[in-house]
Amino acid sequence: MPIATSTSTATTTAARPQVLYEAPHGTLRLRGHHEAPGTQAFPELDTQGYTVVKNVISAEKAKEYEDRMYQWLESHGKGFKKDDKETWKPQNLPNFDRGGLFHRNGVGQEQFAWDIRSEPGLIDAFAKIWGTEELLVSVDSVNISLPFKQEDMGGRDAPWPHVDQSPNRRFKHCVQGIMNLAENGPNDGGLMVLENSLPLFNAFFESHEDDAPPEGWSMKDSYPFSEKQLEWFYERGCTWKKVEAGPGDVILWDSRCIHYGAAAKGDRARVATYVCYKPAAAITPSHAELRKEVMRNHYMTSHDPIMFHVTGSKMKEPVDENETIAPKNLPILSKRALQLAGVEAY
Repeated sequence: MPIATSTSTATTTAARPQVLYEAPHGTLRLRGHHEAPGTQAFPELDTQGYTVVKNVISAEKAKEYEDRMYQWLESHGKGFKKDDKETWKPQNLPNFDRGGLFHRNGVGQEQFAWDIRSEPGLIDAFAKIWGTEELLVSVDSVNISLPFKQEDMGGRDAPWPHVDQSPNRRFKHCVQGIMNLAENGPNDGGLMVLENSLPLFNAFFESHEDDAPPEGWSMKDSYPFSEKQLEWFYERGCTWKKVEAGPGDVILWDSRCIHYGAAAKGDRARVATYVCYKPAAAITPSHAELRKEVMRNHYMTSHDPIMFHVTGSKMKEPVDENETIAPKNLPILSKRALQLAGVEAY
């Protein structure tokens, strides 16, 4: 396997969880239980749909990761310089979506991305949610949202409210995360959530069957909302809130909570990575093999580490002649990282 590994064996152990499965009528359960795992450690996930866990990594470590992500931008040689804001222009960056969503050029397989995913405090937050430390992690995107002029954005700063869960999965299925690396205030770009939308997830789709396509709701774990559909939520008291966080905080949210990533509008950049962990026991044999293929070929994945699809440069034609699938430097993965990647068994 063309991934370097270290001799580190630092990891933690826990009792193996009961296997998760998806029942015929779309209910994710632990065998022998009637509901999905609870979130007693973070009750806000069940009430408001999101929470901010403070200081899962130190501010000093967050600054180190922030600098490494800026170095990644500079390494493309397109003219971007971290310390020269005159170079902070879209044309000086590798390809990105929205305000600053990078998911090409193998960025999710860079060393800094795996170092972040392997942070014990971050892993522990998800271990508390699922009741196990035997987790798999997504190989997801990074976000560096620079405060561009609106005329330079080409419409990429428009809101895109959505959920990251299929309308057919009307239960707790996934908790996503944003590892925040720089101070993130009201104008710095970042997660916008529609407060009180989580408890209305089922009611909306039950009352909007006419909005489904002829073949029925898609099983794809993504659903975008039109402005007309959002009015239904506004009428029931839902309002938009910008989630703020400090360096080293992780933002967690239930995939049924309506949200989008806002573009930076102040004078500071947003710097973060997307992280999502779920119990390794839940993966199917076919997806377990696909995870190994992802790691062999340096692909990236969608947010759910269990029911994922391959993303990044692998899935679309290159948009730049210098675009690559693999990262610039192959990561050296610890034993813990290899377990999180699905390469080594627990």
